Amino acid sequence: MTRRAFLQSSTAAGLGLMAGCNPAPSPGVIFKGWVYEPDLVRENLDYFERQTGIRVDYNAVSGNYHDKMVALHVGGAPMECCYVRDDDFAEWVEAGWLRPCDDLLDADPETSATTADLFSYNLSSMTYGGERYGLPYYTDFNIWIYNAPMLEAAGFDAPARTLDELTEQAVKVREARVRTPTGDLIEYPIMLNFRQSVLGFLDWWTLNYASEATLFDDDLNPTFPDDEDRRAETILQWLTDGIHRHRIISPSSLTAGQMRDHVASGRQVYGILNKYDLEYVNNRRNSAAADDELKRRGSDAQHAKVYRMAPVPSISAEQNGTLGWTRMYCLTSRCREDRMQDAWALMKFLGAKDAAGEYYTARRWFRLRGLGFAYRSLLDDPDIVAQTEEWGEIDKVREQSRHVRPRENIKAPWFPDFKIYYQPEIQKVLLGQQSARDGLGKIAQRCRQLIADWS
Repeated sequence: MTRRAFLQSSTAAGLGLMAGCNPAPSPGVIFKGWVYEPDLVRENLDYFERQTGIRVDYNAVSGNYHDKMVALHVGGAPMECCYVRDDDFAEWVEAGWLRPCDDLLDADPETSATTADLFSYNLSSMTYGGERYGLPYYTDFNIWIYNAPMLEAAGFDAPARTLDELTEQAVKVREARVRTPTGDLIEYPIMLNFRQSVLGFLDWWTLNYASEATLFDDDLNPTFPDDEDRRAETILQWLTDGIHRHRIISPSSLTAGQMRDHVASGRQVYGILNKYDLEYVNNRRNSAAADDELKRRGSDAQHAKVYRMAPVPSISAEQNGTLGWTRMYCLTSRCREDRMQDAWALMKFLGAKDAAGEYYTARRWFRLRGLGFAYRSLLDDPDIVAQTEEWGEIDKVREQSRHVRPRENIKAPWFPDFKIYYQPEIQKVLLGQQSARDGLGKIAQRCRQLIADWS
């Protein structure tokens, strides 16, 4: 039995076992999501209920969202719609847990304009097998950041553009004995995130995409370690040399927690962040680096552009790219027919426009928490432009948004199994326990095995 058949049969068995065990379904639209600002979510839903008169029964699922939602889906728990990560999207579609929404989009002329407004990587991430399944919750992409005052103190007026230039520049920054806000010497100018986690290792993809590496072909077969110019191997070797040979990348990159907190402390000169975290590290409320700079200026401002955004360093200067991801709202395959239109109205309010024709939810998430949005036109929204300029540079955001790619194998149903395997293999390379080529070769072999398991 293939993995696909096993997952689908498990769902059928779960539905049979749970028949008659679930309580009577709610009279409202049943909506589930992971725990992120549940009070703000409820505020958004309250506004939706006032606009439409439609009741929403919302539940924030604590703990491991993927595993708990799998149990709910297998058990046939009542549910109209839910949050879905692009990491899990293909697996859940293949299991039959999500409902396509093309028929609803086709019957709703208002959605054609919003679809045309989507960034292409977001639209692609919500489509599977030629069918559309979702509307965007939030999205973002990774950015390269550098500490401008520290770089200036080391004698540089611009960040390095290529990986080789970055090696040379980082060595000189360390030799210049640049100090943190607390007076400590910067020992390792670069901090990256290679700690194993369910949603981790995005920096690996970011560096590969910055060099325009192609890691999988159109049939999702791995191309590495013999991809074009062996870029994946070159990048992994650069990382290993940065840790062990040049000592410019912190060994804590393999174990540290929240990247933004390390950056905000002013202990790193360079790093990779979610774009929306640039506000966090330039806000004196969170950031010793920003607070120190504002005190030096004698300023009462809330933000200081201590950390600046730049293209992610690549093998060659003409290359450009980064990683993006999509979190979406999807209808489940168990959405009740008599709640379908209400659930679709909720989906549009959360993932597109409200009854007044505004991107209400997306704009509010950006205004209150800086979350990225999937609609291109919002990059020209005057309020969003003004807010971005407080802590970043909108022109750089616009430019980098043109070069965003989703993970190439994100829509493989075996992706959840893949990400469990490849992270420790990359770590073994970074620890010097195996060569970059050997590690990539093992990951490629595992991919081929997973493809066979799901065939």
